[in-house]
Amino acid sequence: MMLNFIIILAIIAIGAWLSNILLVVESRVSQTRNRVRGARGTVDKLDHAIRRLRRDEEKLHEEIETLMRETLELRRDQTEVQNRLAAAQSKRRPQILILTDRRNPNDKEWLVTVVNPQIGEIDAGHPLASEWARGRDYLVWAESERDASERANRRFSARPGYQVKSVAPVKTDLYSSNPAKTAA
Repeated sequence: MMLNFIIILAIIAIGAWLSNILLVVESRVSQTRNRVRGARGTVDKLDHAIRRLRRDEEKLHEEIETLMRETLELRRDQTEVQNRLAAAQSKRRPQILILTDRRNPNDKEWLVTVVNPQIGEIDAGHPLASEWARGRDYLVWAESERDASERANRRFSARPGYQVKSVAPVKTDLYSSNPAKTAA
């Protein structure tokens, strides 16, 4: 009987031990399941985030392509406008400047052209470089061509590079505002 009691006790001890092992295994399986669920949730979130980021990337690529096309169009427009501006600036405006308003009763009107090519040599980007290279016209009142040239030389002699290119008598009416009258 004792042997039966020991066997029953051993069976109960093994049962308790197996029961403890099952509880431990069950808790670990439960923890593992929770971890797997959490990992699946994280993977799902990451998949969703990756899909969203891919959509955003595609949208950004489309936007970049659109912006590149617009940039190219704007650069073409800019080039066209710059060409038109350069063409407009290259046209010489007939502008006559007055050297001085002093005049004597016997003075005649002279058109004196003053040039300075050094401005373009020093600073080609200067806004008046091409105008000074072509020459600027000044209205000068003087008795003779030589007097008109001397007055212009006195005015510009203090500055290097300025020189009188030509002196011509004024043959048209400079004071008329209607160009049709001057042509008639």
